Amino acid sequence: MATATSGHYGVTAAPYPARTKSASSPIKGIETTATTVNFADKIFITVTQNGRLAHWVHVPLDIAATDSSMSYNPYLDRDDEDPASDLLPMHHLTATTILGGTVPELDVLGQTLATQIASAIKTRDEREARMVVVGMGLDKSMIGREEFSQLVGLVLGVV
Repeated sequence: MATATSGHYGVTAAPYPARTKSASSPIKGIETTATTVNFADKIFITVTQNGRLAHWVHVPLDIAATDSSMSYNPYLDRDDEDPASDLLPMHHLTATTILGGTVPELDVLGQTLATQIASAIKTRDEREARMVVVGMGLDKSMIGREEFSQLVGLVLGVV
């Protein structure tokens, strides 16, 4: 990729249009649509029900190596010998609400979903450093374990 500088702004050549993938599935009887758009600097994911988008979070994948609080901790790291540990989100990835999140249960669900998806992306490609941005509009009935698993599965199908 070539970078051209004009004034104070850097411009990076990127494919147009951005690669997009979408899938839909009913979850607890509610049609749910997940869409991913891959930009040069961000992975943008939306998970909507009934056309809503009410909660936005982001998860940075490029944690600075100098941040000692994010450095390797053998007690929190996933076990490569235990396949079940792949289901756990990476301990150093943190989702932050940037818009919405006024319903506490849905805020926790959204941050957990975003961290889980970011962990899956990072597991697939450990060099991935783009910011993951997740927009959601989920019904309050999605708070259960089974619904969460279905949401994760739907999103993993489009990332």
